Amino acid sequence: MATAALSRQAFPSELELQAFARAAARLLADQRMSAAGSRVVRRRAGSGIQHLDHRDYVHGDEVRHIDWRQTARRRRPIIRRFEAETVSEWIILLDASPSMTVANGAKWHAALRAAAAMSYALLQLGHGLGVLVFSDRVIAECTRARGQQHYADVVRTLRTVAPHPASSGSDLGGCAHRLHGAASVFAISDFLGDGEMRRDLTTLLQRCASLHALQVSDPAELELPGSGHVDLVDVETGARLSMHVDERAIADAVNRRADMTRRLRSFCVRTGIAFTDWNVGEPWQQTLIGHLSRARSMC
Repeated sequence: MATAALSRQAFPSELELQAFARAAARLLADQRMSAAGSRVVRRRAGSGIQHLDHRDYVHGDEVRHIDWRQTARRRRPIIRRFEAETVSEWIILLDASPSMTVANGAKWHAALRAAAAMSYALLQLGHGLGVLVFSDRVIAECTRARGQQHYADVVRTLRTVAPHPASSGSDLGGCAHRLHGAASVFAISDFLGDGEMRRDLTTLLQRCASLHALQVSDPAELELPGSGHVDLVDVETGARLSMHVDERAIADAVNRRADMTRRLRSFCVRTGIAFTDWNVGEPWQQTLIGHLSRARSMC
């Protein structure tokens, strides 16, 4: 998997990727999480050939998996589910909304590193992988495939996208209709949408085998310009706000951001979503390994 063409600032080196893949291997081996409060069982839904159970059809399911006998009996479309194979399917969702560019784009570059590292490790293990990049809509997609050569396709996708301009929001939930089959989803975002994007996460949770939420944050984004009266612009909505900046205003901004993260973390704990708040000043390797270790404990 050559990485010569990658930006040295945004993407990990080949040696870093190899080291991370080795460290993450045992944590990514057919990892599936259970919902909070549920009983853990050995059999898992996936794309194998051994029948597991049935569930209602949802938009995007493969028609070939419809059980027509059960459909006729229950008078609604019913899908067969199968036991997972030793490897699974993964989708990485990458937030490219305007808020990812504040403070010189540190969050965006960190998100690119995390997406590249996870892609490399998953493909090394033989998992199927796809990537969706979103803002107010899906703006780029690398369709699911397996094999080490697919990493080059992922890299090309990541290198050709940039965060959307100001006044466009974040629609993480809009990715849900692109999730086909029992995939594990790894969402990388600052989650600076309405309600910390909890409604969007709920939508995704209904369409995937397991859900990871990696929140990227940068203390520099809370540094307000100057002092006295300043005009601020919300990069997501374009709304303008005139306010008086002093130490109290700065402390209030820090507290509000911390409250948002606490609400999101609490939501993820309740719903069985693996969550990590990543200060982008911390090493990506340590952050991802720590996240995967905690997620593994949820299985």
